Amino acid sequence: MQSHNMIFIVDDDPIHQQIANIMIKRQGIGENVRAFSDAQDVLDYLRQYSFEPEQLPDLILLDLNMPVMDGWDFLNDYASFYKDLAKQIGIFVLTSSIDDKDRKKVDNYSFVKGYLTKPLSSEIITKLQAS
Repeated sequence: MQSHNMIFIVDDDPIHQQIANIMIKRQGIGENVRAFSDAQDVLDYLRQYSFEPEQLPDLILLDLNMPVMDGWDFLNDYASFYKDLAKQIGIFVLTSSIDDKDRKKVDNYSFVKGYLTKPLSSEIITKLQAS
């Protein structure tokens, strides 16, 4: 079982943030879990700490459907600089969308490790542990 030092949850829904946080801690895969409601805040953070690997998350759980900046905007922006980060970050899309088009579209982003559907369950946490 792999433990990740820092996990970011990027989701505009505080209930989903809380569920994910509880599940991650209960399963023991994350020691430091931070929730963000705005994807732009995460991009700003990653750019600010791009050369400090200990400040960067090990995993990002990204919702696709959010106001202001959605998950697609995040992925497009992240694609432009992720290779410059001091460490590789595992990104999992965690969404309520079960649309096959979304799933196929996510496959275009080589740095996305998986497509997970809400709510976060212990089975899904097992997939995160393997990453």
